[in-house]
Amino acid sequence: MSEKIKRYISLLLAVLMTLSLVSCGTADDKDDYVEGKSAGKELGQTAAADDVFTLNCNKSYSMNPLIATNTNNQLVCNLVYENMLEVSNSFELIPNIITDWETTDGGQRWVFTIDTSHVFHDGQRLTATDVSYSMQCAVNSDRFKGRFTYVAGSSATDEKTVVVNLTKKNMQFPMLLTVPVIQYGTFNNTYPGGSGPYAYASDYNSLNAFDKYPNSATLPLKTIYLKEYGGVDETISAFEDSLIDVVMNDPSANTNLGYGNANEIRGFNTTNMHYIGFNSSSRDFAYEFLRFAMNYAFDRDYLVNQFSGYATAAALPINPASSLYNENYAKQFKYDLKQVQSMLSNAGMKDYDEDGYLEIKNGETLIEIDISFLVFSGSTVKVNMAQKFAEDMKSIGIKVTVNKQDWDNYRALLTAGNYDMYYAEVRLNSDFDPSKLLMTSASLNYGAVSDSSLETIISDYLAADDENRQTACDNMCAYIINKAYIVPLCFEKHQMITHRGVIEGIKANENNPFYNISNWTVTFENVDKTLTENKKS
Repeated sequence: MSEKIKRYISLLLAVLMTLSLVSCGTADDKDDYVEGKSAGKELGQTAAADDVFTLNCNKSYSMNPLIATNTNNQLVCNLVYENMLEVSNSFELIPNIITDWETTDGGQRWVFTIDTSHVFHDGQRLTATDVSYSMQCAVNSDRFKGRFTYVAGSSATDEKTVVVNLTKKNMQFPMLLTVPVIQYGTFNNTYPGGSGPYAYASDYNSLNAFDKYPNSATLPLKTIYLKEYGGVDETISAFEDSLIDVVMNDPSANTNLGYGNANEIRGFNTTNMHYIGFNSSSRDFAYEFLRFAMNYAFDRDYLVNQFSGYATAAALPINPASSLYNENYAKQFKYDLKQVQSMLSNAGMKDYDEDGYLEIKNGETLIEIDISFLVFSGSTVKVNMAQKFAEDMKSIGIKVTVNKQDWDNYRALLTAGNYDMYYAEVRLNSDFDPSKLLMTSASLNYGAVSDSSLETIISDYLAADDENRQTACDNMCAYIINKAYIVPLCFEKHQMITHRGVIEGIKANENNPFYNISNWTVTFENVDKTLTENKKS
């Protein structure tokens, strides 16, 4: 590491130490929920649940868990297949098919121990060969390959051991292994072999409890039926009429669903980060002081309110539910327009020509800041936040034009660099590696960031062991915030929506909403069925 980087890190450490370096992640694994409705389209009155449990699926899309991108199908797959490892709602690793893991060379070669007591639905015992095969398939699948860009290879060395070699060190690599296991040789099957708590019936129109699954005796349902409903309105109507019993929802998407009041909405943490990016070639944001001031310019509480609470404000590129999130450092960057004004004034920005807007004086030339802010028009949440920011900036003398575009135009302008700043979201991996946004050649580095010091600091974070990880994470976050290549805004909570009073014990997480299903309680008999009975008559 160069002396320049070492001096920079030492300075950041000194700043962080004055903040006591307290990490304030919150464990949120309880069955907490909010009764009510999400901020989407609402249709009619909610019917109470009927006496059968049904999920939506879309068989015109893939039912292979390693390539399925349809949300409904992914939900069904969570019941049919098991993940190698689980990551909790507070981003802690949970053993599953992989029961133990170790590295002997600082995170570049990993050895995983497999629980071979698990059984596939055809009665075959699960072995390390199945796990290695699944990983090899995942590395080449569109759904998972983004996690594994530096996997050199994996192999089963015996029936209980898988070895994975990486091209770079990552001491958090196991966090990436929330990957479904399929039976060896079945990747090309329409329905690959699984070992999950439920198995497909012979006609693939329902799922039956699998008696060889661990804790199968406590599974809450013997049969789960599969129906097919397409389109947002049809899905909402099916849920309202009790024809399906669980739906998933992304509250910021243009497909955001809305439901009546007789339901329970459980929000669970995700790695979906909303953030602001900047064009490094922009005349305005070539000024580092102006980028840095933007850390204080966004009202994150307003944004969380736009999500109806289903988001968590974040000033760092780490979900606040994680123990790595340094709350004491993050709170230094709370929304403060007076702070923005002060920073700009100290940098020499004034309303020199008295036209109501601030300018930068370069010799005798006045440079008026006129920011083009690109945002996707299909998200009400994002558009509202962009407009709130524009109004706030106008109040302190900064001109901002919000450029709302449909998805195709938004992507085209982003790729072409035709903007000054942009609002985006990204699903980070569970290790919160920001490389896909900030590495020189990364596909999502739209702002064309090129900073070898930053790349070294990110690599140091990934290579840090348990003892040094917090410090390495703090270094990385402080560097990103001070350089202001991006400004984090919040992390989404996605929603698992069920009928009121039907399910208890849910501990959904981002990679497995049905995690802990063996401890669910599903109750139909105490639910008012008046509307359902009226429909039947």
